[in-house]
Amino acid sequence: MDMKSRRLKRGVYIKVILFLLWIIFAASGIEVYSNVKEKVVRIGYFHGGRVNIIYRAYINGFFSREGVNVKLYTKNLKEDKFYDVPQSNDGMKKIPGGNRHVGKVSGTEIIDRIVRGDFDGGTIGESSFVYAVNKQIPIIAVAMLGYNSTPGKAIIIRKGVRIDKPADLKGKTLISRRGGPGDAIFLREFIEAIGLDPKRDLNIIDHVSDDDAKKWLRTKKVDGGLYHLFVAKRLVESGDAYIYQPMDWIDSRLSHALLVFRKDYLDNHRAEVQKIVNAYMKRVRYEKQLPEPRKDRSWDKGLMMEGEFEDMSIPAYDMPPKLKPELLKKVQDLLFKYGEIDKKVNIEKYLDNNFVDKAMEEIK
Repeated sequence: MDMKSRRLKRGVYIKVILFLLWIIFAASGIEVYSNVKEKVVRIGYFHGGRVNIIYRAYINGFFSREGVNVKLYTKNLKEDKFYDVPQSNDGMKKIPGGNRHVGKVSGTEIIDRIVRGDFDGGTIGESSFVYAVNKQIPIIAVAMLGYNSTPGKAIIIRKGVRIDKPADLKGKTLISRRGGPGDAIFLREFIEAIGLDPKRDLNIIDHVSDDDAKKWLRTKKVDGGLYHLFVAKRLVESGDAYIYQPMDWIDSRLSHALLVFRKDYLDNHRAEVQKIVNAYMKRVRYEKQLPEPRKDRSWDKGLMMEGEFEDMSIPAYDMPPKLKPELLKKVQDLLFKYGEIDKKVNIEKYLDNNFVDKAMEEIK
């Protein structure tokens, strides 16, 4: 057999072997992605309950299966440098900083990076979104992410401080957690709801990190405040605090997150954004169809699907996840009331439910 014939035969063998490997991978459930485009869609990501189904779609290959190359970016608390989110939960856990610091980026920080052109889109909270569009930042929301169908935050009070009636809170120091302006105004709404004046009757410290919120409560620097479910649970279980009132003085659904894109990117890449929304919605549908015993209840921030504690629960996801202008208008009213914004805008100009509507037609 001459050299040319041997090369031809070797080439045939290689093709057969590759084809057999492809069949083996496909049969074993390992995804073979041949349709992913090289162009990366860069999304700023906050590692938290209202957003983490995007993370689970990411690490489980839902975006790749839609043929869109998504890269999530996040950063650690009190650090400036963003990094790629690993495409496995084990990889996420290996990032120095642990749960207390990893992925702790605010909505306003993500928006700043979108405006600079570092990111094409992001996952942000309701108040950061309303604040941004009020400042005429050109972003468009395309889907609703997680929301609190029941309270996901609570007023907690440190051990040793007895509050039997609203007047007992006078002179106390309460905190709101770090993030957009939402928690700060939700705390003030609570104080008003119990008949006190947030400017005169209490001391309020806003935008406190979870680390400081725990440390200051334990060292008696603060008496309590509006705490997120995960932190409240730890402090109650450690005996450092008790639940005074879950966040039921306002519609808990006001606390929600959105998937947004810079307007010029959206205008020029609607096909890519559609695939991202499709993938996200397929993940929502997948989790909703899981039998109850298979739904993760580990309290692992990235993997957890269900969880309840003291009349509170982790965020829920709608199917279809349509944007709700009525909730965002209420958020805008509160931001205006407390001076976070100085005017009101037509919120609906910055919402586009067409992607969700189209996805519903495609994934039936």
